[in-house]
Amino acid sequence: MLNYIAILLIFFIVLIFLEIKYKIYIYHSLKEKIIFIGTFFIIGIIWDYYATYNKHWVFPGPGLIGIKIFNLPLEEFLFFIIMPYFILTMYKYYDLKIK
Repeated sequence: MLNYIAILLIFFIVLIFLEIKYKIYIYHSLKEKIIFIGTFFIIGIIWDYYATYNKHWVFPGPGLIGIKIFNLPLEEFLFFIIMPYFILTMYKYYDLKIK
């Protein structure tokens, strides 16, 4: 069904929960957040577009909501916004727990 978007939503909810509960603030400003996420987003989308264009991989229909932008599923765009932020939040969370 809508597996990909559901998984991204779970990661996003965990990210927000950890950020609020443990006061994890990775970025010092909105500008810093936009630059960081934007850099990963642009690199990721170019990489994915190149790989799908050259048929290195595909995104099969089942599990996707069906909206495509530049022949990439919407979920892939959300992936490159959510996952870098999630990974850094988890890193910071474990760093706080170790100290």
